[in-house]
Amino acid sequence: MRKLPVGLQSFRKIIEDGYVYADKTREIHRLLQDGSYYFLSRPRRFGKSLLLDTMRELFLGNRELFEGLWIAGPESDYGFEPYPVVRIDMTQMSIKDAEALESSLTDYMLKQAQAENVEIDSGISSDVFRALIETLAAKHGRRVVVLVDEYDKPIVDHVDAPEKAQANREVLGNFYGILKGQDANLHFVFLTGVSKFTKLSLFSKLNNLNDITLRAPYANICGITEAEFDALFSAEFDAATRERVFGWYDGFSWDGETRVFNPFSLLSYLRDREFNSYWYSTGTPTFLAKVFEARPAEYADIQGVTVTERMLDSHDIENAPLVSLLFQTGFLTVTAADRKAEPPRYILGFPNTEVSSSLAELFLAAAPQIADPYGSALINGLQDALDEGRPEGIAAPLEGLYASIPYELHIGAEAFYHALFLAVMQFLGFRVQGEVSVARGRIDGVLERPNGRTYVIEFKYTAEASEEALDAALGAAFSQIADREYAARYAGTGREVYRLGIAVAGRGKVGIVWEKMRERSGPC
Repeated sequence: MRKLPVGLQSFRKIIEDGYVYADKTREIHRLLQDGSYYFLSRPRRFGKSLLLDTMRELFLGNRELFEGLWIAGPESDYGFEPYPVVRIDMTQMSIKDAEALESSLTDYMLKQAQAENVEIDSGISSDVFRALIETLAAKHGRRVVVLVDEYDKPIVDHVDAPEKAQANREVLGNFYGILKGQDANLHFVFLTGVSKFTKLSLFSKLNNLNDITLRAPYANICGITEAEFDALFSAEFDAATRERVFGWYDGFSWDGETRVFNPFSLLSYLRDREFNSYWYSTGTPTFLAKVFEARPAEYADIQGVTVTERMLDSHDIENAPLVSLLFQTGFLTVTAADRKAEPPRYILGFPNTEVSSSLAELFLAAAPQIADPYGSALINGLQDALDEGRPEGIAAPLEGLYASIPYELHIGAEAFYHALFLAVMQFLGFRVQGEVSVARGRIDGVLERPNGRTYVIEFKYTAEASEEALDAALGAAFSQIADREYAARYAGTGREVYRLGIAVAGRGKVGIVWEKMRERSGPC
Protein backbone atom coordinates (compact mmCIF):
# COMPACT_ATOMS: atom_id res chain seq x y z
CA MET A 1 0.00 0.00 0.00
CA ARG A 2 1.12 3.56 -0.70
CA LYS A 3 1.75 5.92 2.18
CA LEU A 4 -1.40 7.24 3.87
CA PRO A 5 -1.56 11.01 4.62
CA VAL A 6 -3.38 10.69 7.95
CA GLY A 7 -3.83 14.22 9.29
CA LEU A 8 -1.50 15.80 6.70
CA GLN A 9 -2.52 19.25 5.43
CA SER A 10 0.45 20.07 3.18
CA PHE A 11 -0.23 19.40 -0.49
CA ARG A 12 3.47 19.73 -1.30
CA LYS A 13 4.46 17.13 1.30
CA ILE A 14 1.78 14.70 0.10
CA ILE A 15 2.88 14.96 -3.55
CA GLU A 16 6.66 15.09 -3.06
CA ASP A 17 6.72 12.27 -0.51
CA GLY A 18 4.44 9.97 -2.50
CA TYR A 19 1.36 9.87 -0.26
CA VAL A 20 -2.05 8.81 -1.54
CA TYR A 21 -3.98 11.78 -2.94
CA ALA A 22 -7.59 11.97 -4.16
CA ASP A 23 -7.45 14.46 -7.02
CA LYS A 24 -9.75 17.46 -6.41
CA THR A 25 -8.27 19.73 -9.07
CA ARG A 26 -11.20 19.30 -11.47
CA GLU A 27 -13.53 20.75 -8.79
CA ILE A 28 -11.08 23.59 -8.08
CA HIS A 29 -10.95 24.39 -11.80
CA ARG A 30 -14.75 24.53 -11.90
CA LEU A 31 -14.68 27.07 -9.05
CA LEU A 32 -12.40 29.29 -11.10
CA GLN A 33 -14.74 29.06 -14.07
CA ASP A 34 -17.89 29.80 -12.07
CA GLY A 35 -16.89 32.79 -9.95
CA SER A 36 -14.44 34.50 -7.62
CA TYR A 37 -15.89 34.64 -4.07
CA TYR A 38 -16.80 31.41 -2.25
CA PHE A 39 -17.77 30.06 1.14
CA LEU A 40 -17.73 26.36 2.12
CA SER A 41 -18.80 24.71 5.38
CA ARG A 42 -17.67 21.18 6.25
CA PRO A 43 -17.19 19.34 9.58
CA ARG A 44 -13.81 19.23 11.29
CA ARG A 45 -11.14 16.83 10.00
CA PHE A 46 -12.76 16.73 6.58
CA GLY A 47 -9.90 17.98 4.40
CA LYS A 48 -10.68 21.71 4.28
CA SER A 49 -7.12 22.72 5.17
CA LEU A 50 -5.64 20.41 2.52
CA LEU A 51 -8.06 21.84 -0.05
CA LEU A 52 -6.90 25.39 0.74
CA ASP A 53 -3.25 24.37 0.62
CA THR A 54 -3.83 22.74 -2.78
CA MET A 55 -5.36 26.02 -3.98
CA ARG A 56 -2.41 27.96 -2.57
CA GLU A 57 0.14 25.90 -4.50
CA LEU A 58 -1.99 26.17 -7.63
CA PHE A 59 -2.26 29.96 -7.44
CA LEU A 60 1.46 30.28 -6.73
CA GLY A 61 2.00 28.62 -10.12
CA ASN A 62 3.84 25.53 -8.87
CA ARG A 63 2.95 23.39 -11.87
CA GLU A 64 5.49 20.67 -11.07
CA LEU A 65 3.38 19.59 -8.07
CA PHE A 66 0.34 18.98 -10.28
CA GLU A 67 1.88 16.75 -12.95
CA GLY A 68 -0.34 13.71 -13.39
CA LEU A 69 -3.39 15.44 -11.91
CA TRP A 70 -6.44 16.52 -13.90
CA ILE A 71 -5.69 20.23 -13.94
CA ALA A 72 -2.32 19.70 -15.62
CA GLY A 73 -3.79 17.34 -18.20
CA PRO A 74 -5.09 17.85 -21.73
CA GLU A 75 -8.70 18.55 -20.66
CA SER A 76 -7.70 21.60 -18.63
CA ASP A 77 -6.93 25.06 -19.93
CA TYR A 78 -5.34 26.27 -16.69
CA GLY A 79 -2.18 28.31 -17.34
CA PHE A 80 -0.54 28.20 -13.88
CA GLU A 81 0.10 31.95 -13.84
CA PRO A 82 1.41 32.94 -10.39
CA TYR A 83 -0.68 35.18 -8.15
CA PRO A 84 0.15 36.71 -4.75
CA VAL A 85 -1.60 34.65 -2.06
CA VAL A 86 -2.70 35.65 1.45
CA ARG A 87 -3.42 32.49 3.45
CA ILE A 88 -5.12 33.07 6.82
CA ASP A 89 -5.38 30.18 9.27
CA MET A 90 -7.65 31.10 12.17
CA THR A 91 -6.44 28.11 14.19
CA GLN A 92 -3.14 30.00 14.57
CA MET A 93 -4.76 33.04 16.21
CA SER A 94 -4.98 33.81 19.89
CA ILE A 95 -8.75 33.87 20.52
CA LYS A 96 -9.09 34.10 24.29
CA ASP A 97 -10.72 37.53 23.95
CA ALA A 98 -11.30 40.29 21.40
CA GLU A 99 -8.13 42.18 22.30
CA ALA A 100 -5.96 39.08 21.85
CA LEU A 101 -7.69 38.26 18.55
CA GLU A 102 -7.20 41.79 17.22
CA SER A 103 -3.51 41.78 18.12
CA SER A 104 -3.00 38.28 16.73
CA LEU A 105 -4.60 39.17 13.38
CA THR A 106 -2.41 42.26 13.07
CA ASP A 107 0.78 40.32 13.83
CA TYR A 108 -0.24 37.59 11.37
CA MET A 109 -0.68 40.12 8.54
CA LEU A 110 2.61 41.86 9.35
CA LYS A 111 4.47 38.54 9.22
CA GLN A 112 3.01 37.80 5.79
CA ALA A 113 4.11 41.23 4.63
CA GLN A 114 7.62 40.52 5.92
CA ALA A 115 7.68 37.16 4.11
CA GLU A 116 6.69 38.97 0.89
CA ASN A 117 9.36 41.66 1.42
CA VAL A 118 6.85 44.48 1.50
CA GLU A 119 6.47 47.17 4.14
CA ILE A 120 3.14 48.15 5.67
CA ASP A 121 2.37 50.15 8.78
CA SER A 122 1.02 48.52 11.92
CA GLY A 123 -2.47 49.40 13.09
CA ILE A 124 -5.83 47.76 13.63
CA SER A 125 -6.15 44.38 11.92
CA SER A 126 -8.61 45.45 9.22
CA ASP A 127 -6.39 48.37 8.13
CA VAL A 128 -3.31 46.12 8.02
CA PHE A 129 -5.23 43.53 6.00
CA ARG A 130 -6.33 46.19 3.50
CA ALA A 131 -2.80 47.56 3.21
CA LEU A 132 -1.36 44.07 2.64
CA ILE A 133 -3.77 43.36 -0.23
CA GLU A 134 -3.17 46.72 -1.89
CA THR A 135 0.61 46.51 -1.50
CA LEU A 136 0.85 42.95 -2.86
CA ALA A 137 -1.34 43.82 -5.85
CA ALA A 138 0.86 46.82 -6.64
CA LYS A 139 4.12 44.87 -6.22
CA HIS A 140 3.16 41.90 -8.40
CA GLY A 141 0.96 43.69 -10.89
CA ARG A 142 -1.64 40.99 -10.32
CA ARG A 143 -4.74 40.75 -8.22
CA VAL A 144 -4.48 38.90 -4.89
CA VAL A 145 -5.85 35.53 -3.80
CA VAL A 146 -7.23 35.34 -0.22
CA LEU A 147 -7.73 31.92 1.41
CA VAL A 148 -9.22 31.75 4.92
CA ASP A 149 -9.22 28.51 6.92
CA GLU A 150 -11.62 27.97 9.87
CA TYR A 151 -13.07 31.46 9.54
CA ASP A 152 -15.40 30.89 12.54
CA LYS A 153 -13.04 29.35 15.12
CA PRO A 154 -12.80 32.51 17.28
CA ILE A 155 -16.60 32.33 17.66
CA VAL A 156 -17.49 28.64 17.86
CA ASP A 157 -14.78 28.02 20.45
CA HIS A 158 -16.60 30.45 22.75
CA VAL A 159 -20.14 29.21 22.22
CA ASP A 160 -20.38 28.65 25.99
CA ALA A 161 -19.27 32.24 26.61
CA PRO A 162 -21.65 34.42 24.53
CA GLU A 163 -20.03 37.73 25.51
CA LYS A 164 -16.61 36.60 24.26
CA ALA A 165 -18.15 35.10 21.14
CA GLN A 166 -19.94 38.38 20.37
CA ALA A 167 -16.80 40.46 20.96
CA ASN A 168 -14.77 38.21 18.64
CA ARG A 169 -17.58 38.35 16.08
CA GLU A 170 -17.29 42.14 15.96
CA VAL A 171 -13.53 41.96 15.39
CA LEU A 172 -13.95 39.41 12.60
CA GLY A 173 -16.81 41.33 11.02
CA ASN A 174 -14.61 44.39 10.61
CA PHE A 175 -11.67 42.27 9.44
CA TYR A 176 -13.56 40.33 6.75
CA GLY A 177 -15.54 43.42 5.81
CA ILE A 178 -12.60 45.05 4.03
CA LEU A 179 -12.77 42.38 1.29
CA LYS A 180 -15.94 44.01 -0.07
CA GLY A 181 -14.12 47.20 -0.98
CA GLN A 182 -11.09 45.43 -2.46
CA ASP A 183 -12.78 43.88 -5.49
CA ALA A 184 -10.41 45.61 -7.93
CA ASN A 185 -7.41 44.06 -6.13
CA LEU A 186 -8.80 40.53 -5.59
CA HIS A 187 -8.59 37.63 -8.03
CA PHE A 188 -10.13 34.89 -5.89
CA VAL A 189 -11.50 34.59 -2.32
CA PHE A 190 -12.32 31.31 -0.57
CA LEU A 191 -13.38 30.92 3.06
CA THR A 192 -14.01 27.67 4.94
CA GLY A 193 -15.30 26.76 8.39
CA VAL A 194 -17.37 24.25 10.31
CA SER A 195 -20.38 26.50 10.85
CA LYS A 196 -22.84 28.32 8.61
CA PHE A 197 -24.53 30.07 11.56
CA THR A 198 -22.16 32.99 11.95
CA LYS A 199 -21.86 33.52 8.20
CA LEU A 200 -24.83 35.88 7.97
CA SER A 201 -23.72 38.20 10.75
CA LEU A 202 -20.01 38.11 9.87
CA PHE A 203 -20.39 38.63 6.15
CA SER A 204 -23.19 41.18 6.05
CA LYS A 205 -20.69 43.54 4.42
CA LEU A 206 -19.43 40.80 2.08
CA ASN A 207 -22.70 39.96 0.36
CA ASN A 208 -21.13 38.65 -2.85
CA LEU A 209 -19.97 35.35 -1.32
CA ASN A 210 -21.27 32.26 -3.13
CA ASP A 211 -22.13 29.66 -0.47
CA ILE A 212 -21.42 26.26 -2.08
CA THR A 213 -22.00 24.17 1.06
CA LEU A 214 -25.13 22.47 -0.31
CA ARG A 215 -24.45 22.93 -4.02
CA ALA A 216 -24.48 19.67 -5.97
CA PRO A 217 -21.50 20.44 -8.29
CA TYR A 218 -19.23 20.73 -5.24
CA ALA A 219 -20.62 17.93 -3.08
CA ASN A 220 -17.37 15.96 -3.46
CA ILE A 221 -14.87 18.82 -3.14
CA CYS A 222 -13.89 17.46 0.29
CA GLY A 223 -13.98 13.81 1.31
CA ILE A 224 -13.37 10.61 -0.67
CA THR A 225 -16.02 9.36 -3.11
CA GLU A 226 -16.81 5.74 -3.89
CA ALA A 227 -15.06 6.07 -7.26
CA GLU A 228 -11.95 7.49 -5.58
CA PHE A 229 -12.04 4.74 -2.96
CA ASP A 230 -12.22 2.05 -5.65
CA ALA A 231 -9.42 3.64 -7.68
CA LEU A 232 -7.12 3.91 -4.67
CA PHE A 233 -8.01 1.03 -2.35
CA SER A 234 -10.49 -1.49 -3.77
CA ALA A 235 -7.87 -4.16 -4.57
CA GLU A 236 -7.17 -4.57 -0.86
CA PHE A 237 -10.67 -5.68 0.21
CA ASP A 238 -13.04 -8.55 -0.35
CA ALA A 239 -16.72 -7.71 -0.88
CA ALA A 240 -17.75 -8.28 2.75
CA THR A 241 -14.99 -6.11 4.20
CA ARG A 242 -15.63 -3.40 1.63
CA GLU A 243 -19.32 -3.30 2.61
CA ARG A 244 -18.40 -3.00 6.28
CA VAL A 245 -15.92 -0.18 5.61
CA PHE A 246 -18.61 1.73 3.74
CA GLY A 247 -21.10 1.15 6.55
CA TRP A 248 -18.69 2.49 9.14
CA TYR A 249 -17.18 5.52 7.41
CA ASP A 250 -19.01 6.43 4.17
CA GLY A 251 -22.33 8.26 3.84
CA PHE A 252 -21.63 11.98 4.31
CA SER A 253 -23.57 14.01 1.76
CA TRP A 254 -24.47 17.63 1.08
CA ASP A 255 -26.69 17.11 -1.95
CA GLY A 256 -28.53 13.91 -0.98
CA GLU A 257 -26.90 11.96 -3.82
CA THR A 258 -23.10 12.16 -3.70
CA ARG A 259 -21.71 10.18 -0.74
CA VAL A 260 -18.21 10.67 0.61
CA PHE A 261 -16.00 9.24 3.33
CA ASN A 262 -14.63 11.33 6.13
CA PRO A 263 -10.98 11.14 4.95
CA PHE A 264 -9.51 11.19 8.46
CA SER A 265 -11.56 8.21 9.63
CA LEU A 266 -11.06 6.20 6.44
CA LEU A 267 -7.31 6.76 6.32
CA SER A 268 -7.00 6.00 10.04
CA TYR A 269 -8.85 2.71 9.52
CA LEU A 270 -6.64 1.82 6.56
CA ARG A 271 -3.60 2.47 8.73
CA ASP A 272 -4.76 0.48 11.77
CA ARG A 273 -7.20 -2.00 10.16
CA GLU A 274 -9.48 -1.67 13.19
CA PHE A 275 -13.03 -0.29 13.24
CA ASN A 276 -12.86 2.58 15.72
CA SER A 277 -14.43 6.01 16.08
CA TYR A 278 -11.38 7.93 14.87
CA TRP A 279 -13.14 11.19 13.98
CA TYR A 280 -15.11 11.35 17.22
CA SER A 281 -12.03 10.67 19.34
CA THR A 282 -10.29 13.81 18.03
CA GLY A 283 -12.68 16.04 19.96
CA THR A 284 -16.37 16.85 20.29
CA PRO A 285 -17.96 20.24 21.07
CA THR A 286 -18.70 20.33 24.79
CA PHE A 287 -21.85 22.39 24.27
CA LEU A 288 -23.61 19.38 22.67
CA ALA A 289 -23.42 17.49 25.96
CA LYS A 290 -25.10 20.41 27.71
CA VAL A 291 -27.89 20.47 25.13
CA PHE A 292 -28.54 16.73 25.59
CA GLU A 293 -28.49 17.13 29.35
CA ALA A 294 -31.11 19.87 29.18
CA ARG A 295 -33.30 18.35 26.44
CA PRO A 296 -32.79 14.55 26.31
CA ALA A 297 -36.17 13.74 24.75
CA GLU A 298 -35.21 15.58 21.54
CA TYR A 299 -32.75 12.81 20.63
CA ALA A 300 -35.65 10.68 19.33
CA ASP A 301 -36.54 13.29 16.70
CA ILE A 302 -33.18 14.10 15.14
CA GLN A 303 -33.34 11.57 12.30
CA GLY A 304 -35.49 12.04 9.24
CA VAL A 305 -36.22 15.70 9.93
CA THR A 306 -36.86 17.91 6.89
CA VAL A 307 -35.22 21.36 6.78
CA THR A 308 -34.53 24.18 4.38
CA GLU A 309 -31.13 25.75 3.90
CA ARG A 310 -32.25 28.86 5.75
CA MET A 311 -33.19 26.74 8.76
CA LEU A 312 -29.59 25.53 8.85
CA ASP A 313 -27.87 28.90 8.69
CA SER A 314 -30.31 31.54 9.91
CA HIS A 315 -29.63 31.11 13.63
CA ASP A 316 -26.78 32.11 15.89
CA ILE A 317 -25.01 29.00 17.06
CA GLU A 318 -25.74 29.87 20.70
CA ASN A 319 -29.51 29.54 20.14
CA ALA A 320 -29.75 27.07 17.27
CA PRO A 321 -32.13 24.07 17.15
CA LEU A 322 -30.57 20.71 17.97
CA VAL A 323 -30.75 19.39 14.40
CA SER A 324 -28.93 22.46 13.11
CA LEU A 325 -26.20 22.05 15.71
CA LEU A 326 -25.78 18.39 14.81
CA PHE A 327 -25.62 19.16 11.10
CA GLN A 328 -22.98 21.85 11.57
CA THR A 329 -20.86 19.62 13.79
CA GLY A 330 -21.00 16.67 11.37
CA PHE A 331 -23.30 14.29 13.25
CA LEU A 332 -26.14 14.66 10.75
CA THR A 333 -25.90 14.76 6.98
CA VAL A 334 -28.23 15.14 4.00
CA THR A 335 -29.79 11.76 3.22
CA ALA A 336 -32.19 13.04 0.53
CA ALA A 337 -33.00 16.35 -1.15
CA ASP A 338 -36.00 17.78 -2.99
CA ARG A 339 -34.50 20.52 -5.14
CA LYS A 340 -37.75 21.09 -7.03
CA ALA A 341 -39.41 22.40 -3.88
CA GLU A 342 -39.38 26.15 -3.23
CA PRO A 343 -37.23 26.55 -1.28
CA PRO A 344 -35.36 23.22 -1.67
CA ARG A 345 -35.88 20.77 1.20
CA TYR A 346 -33.28 18.49 2.78
CA ILE A 347 -33.84 15.37 4.89
CA LEU A 348 -31.19 14.82 7.58
CA GLY A 349 -29.92 11.59 9.10
CA PHE A 350 -26.83 9.82 10.40
CA PRO A 351 -24.18 9.19 7.73
CA ASN A 352 -22.69 5.97 9.12
CA THR A 353 -22.06 3.67 12.09
CA GLU A 354 -19.11 5.65 13.44
CA VAL A 355 -21.19 8.79 13.73
CA SER A 356 -24.40 7.24 15.07
CA SER A 357 -22.62 5.17 17.74
CA SER A 358 -20.42 8.13 18.72
CA LEU A 359 -23.35 10.52 19.11
CA ALA A 360 -25.22 7.89 21.09
CA GLU A 361 -22.23 7.61 23.42
CA LEU A 362 -22.24 11.38 23.89
CA PHE A 363 -25.97 11.36 24.54
CA LEU A 364 -25.83 8.53 27.07
CA ALA A 365 -23.01 10.26 28.93
CA ALA A 366 -24.93 13.53 29.06
CA ALA A 367 -28.50 12.27 29.56
CA PRO A 368 -29.86 11.04 32.91
CA GLN A 369 -27.38 8.64 34.45
CA ILE A 370 -27.67 5.11 33.12
CA ALA A 371 -25.98 2.31 35.02
CA ASP A 372 -23.43 0.39 32.95
CA PRO A 373 -24.55 0.98 29.33
CA TYR A 374 -21.37 -0.92 28.40
CA GLY A 375 -22.48 -3.95 30.44
CA SER A 376 -22.09 -7.34 28.81
CA ALA A 377 -25.54 -8.48 30.00
CA LEU A 378 -27.25 -5.61 28.20
CA ILE A 379 -25.15 -5.97 25.05
CA ASN A 380 -25.45 -9.75 24.83
CA GLY A 381 -29.13 -9.79 25.77
CA LEU A 382 -30.18 -7.33 23.10
CA GLN A 383 -27.91 -8.64 20.37
CA ASP A 384 -28.68 -12.31 20.88
CA ALA A 385 -32.44 -11.75 20.98
CA LEU A 386 -32.46 -9.71 17.78
CA ASP A 387 -30.03 -11.92 15.89
CA GLU A 388 -31.98 -15.06 16.82
CA GLY A 389 -35.35 -13.65 15.76
CA ARG A 390 -36.91 -13.64 19.24
CA PRO A 391 -37.52 -9.95 19.94
CA GLU A 392 -39.42 -10.72 23.12
CA GLY A 393 -35.95 -11.25 24.58
CA ILE A 394 -35.17 -7.53 24.55
CA ALA A 395 -37.87 -6.77 27.17
CA ALA A 396 -35.76 -7.76 30.19
CA PRO A 397 -32.58 -5.87 29.11
CA LEU A 398 -34.66 -2.77 28.39
CA GLU A 399 -36.37 -2.95 31.78
CA GLY A 400 -32.95 -3.19 33.37
CA LEU A 401 -31.83 -0.16 31.40
CA TYR A 402 -34.80 1.97 32.43
CA ALA A 403 -34.64 0.76 36.02
CA SER A 404 -31.08 2.13 36.28
CA ILE A 405 -32.31 5.71 35.84
CA PRO A 406 -32.64 7.50 39.21
CA TYR A 407 -36.26 8.12 40.23
CA GLU A 408 -35.99 11.90 40.15
CA LEU A 409 -34.58 11.91 36.61
CA HIS A 410 -37.37 9.98 34.92
CA ILE A 411 -39.32 12.00 32.36
CA GLY A 412 -42.89 10.91 31.79
CA ALA A 413 -42.84 11.20 28.01
CA GLU A 414 -42.73 8.72 25.15
CA ALA A 415 -39.91 10.64 23.45
CA PHE A 416 -37.65 10.20 26.50
CA TYR A 417 -37.84 6.38 26.55
CA HIS A 418 -37.79 6.23 22.77
CA ALA A 419 -34.63 8.37 22.75
CA LEU A 420 -32.88 6.11 25.26
CA PHE A 421 -33.83 3.01 23.28
CA LEU A 422 -32.46 4.45 20.03
CA ALA A 423 -29.31 5.75 21.70
CA VAL A 424 -28.45 2.43 23.33
CA MET A 425 -29.02 0.51 20.09
CA GLN A 426 -26.85 2.98 18.17
CA PHE A 427 -24.21 3.03 20.88
CA LEU A 428 -23.93 -0.75 20.65
CA GLY A 429 -23.26 -0.36 16.93
CA PHE A 430 -26.64 -1.63 15.74
CA ARG A 431 -27.86 -0.23 12.45
CA VAL A 432 -31.02 1.52 13.60
CA GLN A 433 -32.76 4.48 12.01
CA GLY A 434 -35.33 6.59 13.84
CA GLU A 435 -38.28 8.54 12.44
CA VAL A 436 -38.32 6.90 9.00
CA SER A 437 -40.82 8.63 6.67
CA VAL A 438 -43.15 6.41 4.63
CA ALA A 439 -46.32 7.11 2.63
CA ARG A 440 -48.68 6.94 5.61
CA GLY A 441 -46.60 8.27 8.46
CA ARG A 442 -43.25 8.05 10.23
CA ILE A 443 -41.87 4.80 11.62
CA ASP A 444 -40.39 5.20 15.11
CA GLY A 445 -37.46 2.96 14.22
CA VAL A 446 -36.09 0.47 11.70
CA LEU A 447 -33.35 -1.84 12.95
CA GLU A 448 -31.35 -4.03 10.59
CA ARG A 449 -29.03 -6.88 11.58
CA PRO A 450 -26.21 -8.22 9.38
CA ASN A 451 -27.82 -11.67 9.30
CA GLY A 452 -30.74 -10.39 7.23
CA ARG A 453 -33.36 -9.57 9.88
CA THR A 454 -35.16 -6.21 9.80
CA TYR A 455 -37.33 -4.93 12.67
CA VAL A 456 -39.97 -2.27 11.98
CA ILE A 457 -40.61 -0.68 15.36
CA GLU A 458 -43.38 1.44 16.87
CA PHE A 459 -42.81 2.81 20.38
CA LYS A 460 -45.54 3.80 22.88
CA TYR A 461 -45.55 5.11 26.43
CA THR A 462 -48.24 5.25 29.09
CA ALA A 463 -47.86 6.92 32.47
CA GLU A 464 -50.13 4.33 34.09
CA ALA A 465 -48.13 1.33 35.28
CA SER A 466 -50.91 -1.30 35.22
CA GLU A 467 -50.89 -4.41 33.03
CA GLU A 468 -54.09 -3.22 31.38
CA ALA A 469 -52.50 0.10 30.37
CA LEU A 470 -49.40 -1.69 29.10
CA ASP A 471 -51.50 -4.09 26.98
CA ALA A 472 -53.49 -1.19 25.55
CA ALA A 473 -50.30 0.65 24.59
CA LEU A 474 -48.94 -2.51 22.97
CA GLY A 475 -52.13 -2.92 20.97
CA ALA A 476 -51.95 0.67 19.79
CA ALA A 477 -48.32 0.28 18.75
CA PHE A 478 -48.89 -2.91 16.78
CA SER A 479 -52.08 -1.65 15.17
CA GLN A 480 -50.29 1.47 13.96
CA ILE A 481 -47.61 -0.61 12.23
CA ALA A 482 -50.26 -2.80 10.56
CA ASP A 483 -52.85 -0.15 9.71
CA ARG A 484 -50.33 2.25 8.19
CA GLU A 485 -48.45 -0.55 6.40
CA TYR A 486 -45.11 0.52 7.81
CA ALA A 487 -43.45 -2.76 6.79
CA ALA A 488 -44.63 -2.63 3.16
CA ARG A 489 -41.56 -0.79 1.92
CA TYR A 490 -39.36 -3.72 3.01
CA ALA A 491 -41.30 -6.37 1.12
CA GLY A 492 -39.29 -8.06 -1.60
CA THR A 493 -35.93 -7.04 -0.14
CA GLY A 494 -34.94 -10.60 0.66
CA ARG A 495 -34.77 -9.86 4.39
CA GLU A 496 -36.81 -11.36 7.24
CA VAL A 497 -39.13 -8.55 8.29
CA TYR A 498 -40.56 -8.30 11.82
CA ARG A 499 -43.28 -5.94 13.02
CA LEU A 500 -42.28 -5.01 16.55
CA GLY A 501 -44.37 -3.03 19.03
CA ILE A 502 -42.63 -1.81 22.19
CA ALA A 503 -44.51 -0.19 25.07
CA VAL A 504 -43.26 1.33 28.30
CA ALA A 505 -45.55 1.82 31.29
CA GLY A 506 -44.92 3.95 34.36
CA ARG A 507 -41.22 4.22 35.14
CA GLY A 508 -39.89 1.46 32.95
CA LYS A 509 -42.16 -1.60 32.73
CA VAL A 510 -41.61 -2.93 29.18
CA GLY A 511 -43.90 -4.98 26.96
CA ILE A 512 -43.23 -6.47 23.54
CA VAL A 513 -45.56 -7.70 20.80
CA TRP A 514 -44.30 -8.88 17.43
CA GLU A 515 -45.05 -10.61 14.17
CA LYS A 516 -42.71 -12.23 11.67
CA MET A 517 -44.29 -12.78 8.28
CA ARG A 518 -47.31 -14.96 9.23
CA GLU A 519 -46.10 -16.03 12.65
CA ARG A 520 -47.25 -13.95 15.59
CA SER A 521 -46.67 -14.06 19.32
CA GLY A 522 -48.81 -12.51 22.02
CA PRO A 523 -47.83 -9.87 24.56
CA CYS A 524 -45.01 -10.82 26.90
